[in-house]
Amino acid sequence: MALGCAARGVPPGDATAASREYIIEHRAALEQEIQLGSGDHLYELSRIADCRNLPEFNRALRRSHAEIFPVPPPSDEQVADNLVGLMRRERAMVCRDLELDRKRPFAAGTRHVESPERR
Repeated sequence: MALGCAARGVPPGDATAASREYIIEHRAALEQEIQLGSGDHLYELSRIADCRNLPEFNRALRRSHAEIFPVPPPSDEQVADNLVGLMRRERAMVCRDLELDRKRPFAAGTRHVESPERR
């Protein structure tokens, strides 16, 4: 079953808790799919975080497999921290619902419109 933000009552721009919960719940499947570079669980995670560039999402996670799942094996919470941190840092993924800082380019609830005075 798809677990999008709206289904969990998560307001737009604050999918961190829902993403972490999903990662912890589906850690084993996500680890396999990240190693492969695609899969249903990765797709659902990208939907929860509103990541707009799925091909780059899959590629970046695959490239970062060792960073997300280091040796010795980290706890589920550490994996969630690693993954959410990476999703926030990798701007090419365009994970819009993880962008909470108003200075970030995809910040939720902000409009980046320049007034004539600022030009």
